[in-house]
Amino acid sequence: MYFSPTDDVVVSLPGICDLARIEMAHSSMQRHRSCRIDHCAWKQVAYRTLVHFQRIRPPALSPRERAHRRGIEFPCTSAEYHPHPYGGAPTEIFQQVLDGLNELANGRYPDHGPGE
Repeated sequence: MYFSPTDDVVVSLPGICDLARIEMAHSSMQRHRSCRIDHCAWKQVAYRTLVHFQRIRPPALSPRERAHRRGIEFPCTSAEYHPHPYGGAPTEIFQQVLDGLNELANGRYPDHGPGE
């Protein structure tokens, strides 16, 4: 079980996530290359999968802190930029993404059941 960014909603992952493949996460990150991670649930799931399998390490500093250290002015939020509350996608979107990954993995690995 994982906790949502609000820490008041528990998101339970389906058993197929045990079969998650790093290659699927890499290809999803490539397909959603132009998406912002705080706006794209697919990219968020792929990113978190790669972090979970220690293929990438999340930055220790926020984008604002990195810009400050480099002496770069961090852009202000534009009127078009409306992140989801608490900096993450709503739980329903994560559930839709996980259901989609479940279907995809079942198609690739039909002989595996949940948790195998």
